[in-house]
Amino acid sequence: MINVTHQIDELYDQVERMVVSLPLSLQEHINRTRDLASRLGEIHGVDGKRCALGALSHDLARHLEGSQLLIQSKEKNIPLNSYELDSPVLLHGPLAAVWLESELGCDDEEVVNSVRYHTTGRPCMTHIEKIVFIADKVEAEKLAENPELILVADKMEVDLDESILEYLKLRVKSLMQQKRVVHPLALETWNYLIQKE
Repeated sequence: MINVTHQIDELYDQVERMVVSLPLSLQEHINRTRDLASRLGEIHGVDGKRCALGALSHDLARHLEGSQLLIQSKEKNIPLNSYELDSPVLLHGPLAAVWLESELGCDDEEVVNSVRYHTTGRPCMTHIEKIVFIADKVEAEKLAENPELILVADKMEVDLDESILEYLKLRVKSLMQQKRVVHPLALETWNYLIQKE
């Protein structure tokens, strides 16, 4: 246990150093997300440091332009589908996950997947993945910018699945109203959670 905790602390320090090189507004979002993820981890009995590490890492590649995301994803052999080709911003999570795993040596699969799937979700998410997903969506500034998200935040301390369903309901409705494509993983996440009820 001491080695695992030590590894998480070392990774956390390395990621923190990477975050300070990002644009200020992105740093602030990441820090708010980290703080919320840590708090949600404590509420739900999940290791707060691992939740914080996932949240701290989730947007490490968010500052990259679409063309850079595509190039680096291809270089890292990240599988691309038509959704990512049409909207390369969707690759910022998978790319950051690869950096965390291959360049920083993170072997905590839950933390890596919390970064990889924080945008779309996925069926069978672990508690850490759910916490990072929700914390990214309802950190304080996003909540202030979009009052509809209060419905999501109201549920996050009680039931992570209900909170994710509430978010997906709002997001999918918004995308459909804009006549935009919904990523299949978001729909699979919705279907999985609805069938669990």
